[in-house]
Amino acid sequence: MVLPQRVGSPINVWDDLLINTGVFSFLGAADPTLSNWQPTGAGTTFQVYKFQKNDEVYFSCQLPHTYKEGSDIKAHVHWTPCDRGVAESGNYVGWKLDYSWCNINDGTFPASATIDMSDTCTGQNDYHEVSAGLTDLSGTGKKISSMIACRLYRSDTGGDDTWVGATAAQSPALLQFDFHHEINSEGSRQEWVK
Repeated sequence: MVLPQRVGSPINVWDDLLINTGVFSFLGAADPTLSNWQPTGAGTTFQVYKFQKNDEVYFSCQLPHTYKEGSDIKAHVHWTPCDRGVAESGNYVGWKLDYSWCNINDGTFPASATIDMSDTCTGQNDYHEVSAGLTDLSGTGKKISSMIACRLYRSDTGGDDTWVGATAAQSPALLQFDFHHEINSEGSRQEWVK
């Protein structure tokens, strides 16, 4: 099947570059705890990673061929307070992302930068929270198939994590991490060039 070609300027749309928790690398120290989560205390019990302060995970990802080259991308953490939503109402979770982003055959990976995704708990148990980066990752000069090396963690740097529960069982659970990115084509016209 041949897809019809668009006439005129491309239409920019958005998509997720998903990072599922199954791809995380762990150091063996400061690892989040794989814990049971049973929303509303009934039904199926799920497995989630609960992050105490200073817990961290590592991953890398590649920008797809649909990526609008040179555009900024936006970091997001999807999480839940589990059964601590009411108890932690209004308290901050200090989600952070350290990253280094580099094109293929275009220099070396730069020193890392940090995106702050700290956000408040809405005060509802088992709520699907989304915390966005306070700044975007600059895509200036970035191309398809560029790689981002990442460290995702929970930090109290600067006092931006006021979550009271200190044990793993009382910690917020990460559901997924993703980058929102713009798309301006169905793919690239060549294997390595947009």
